[in-house]
Amino acid sequence: MEIFGLRILTIVNILYFLGILLIFIVFIVMVFLIFGGHRHDAIYFLGWMFLLASAAFGNKFFNYLKKVIISEAKHPLPLNLLCNILRMGKPYYFGRETFDLDEIIRDNKLPLTFYYVSNPQHPILQFKRDKILFHNQEYDWKSFNWKYFLFRESPWHTKNAKHIIEFTGTNKNNIRIKNKIYFEKIKAQENEVILLFVIHDLLFGSKSSYYY
Repeated sequence: MEIFGLRILTIVNILYFLGILLIFIVFIVMVFLIFGGHRHDAIYFLGWMFLLASAAFGNKFFNYLKKVIISEAKHPLPLNLLCNILRMGKPYYFGRETFDLDEIIRDNKLPLTFYYVSNPQHPILQFKRDKILFHNQEYDWKSFNWKYFLFRESPWHTKNAKHIIEFTGTNKNNIRIKNKIYFEKIKAQENEVILLFVIHDLLFGSKSSYYY
């Protein structure tokens, strides 16, 4: 029975919040034990037991919550593939591969055309059912392979991390092209673009979404 009829991106934000909340609770308990706990009372020992249990079972508990929430969502497969791509816990692969594209776009209020940040009048990325357009080059989803990743100059430069989709596709002139989509150049929410890639890939593409 579907109990989470929320937007896919809303559920992703809820899962992200739950993960942060669990980490925050563990951190608060650890700070209390280090700086405010009395080393000989029962609460002190219970606190350390809680921390040990969190270390051992916290990740499994979050994955369990994730699986329950996703399984009861309206569109579980696109949702769990998006979570896998964003590396939110253990990967899951369940749900129907077929769904109404127009319905999922309407339910999640997804735009199909995205514009340059520096030039809001000029489209850079467009989704047209079994076609995708980037920089005025049109590609067929059947021959379109893509992957999403974060690029950092070093592990410590988190603020300068670049969100990138790298793809290869065959254009209308039957020329195989390899290119990269930099999210910093697109006026869009990051997860909107990834979700559109997932749902079009599932319906029309090579199902690159499963390689996460």
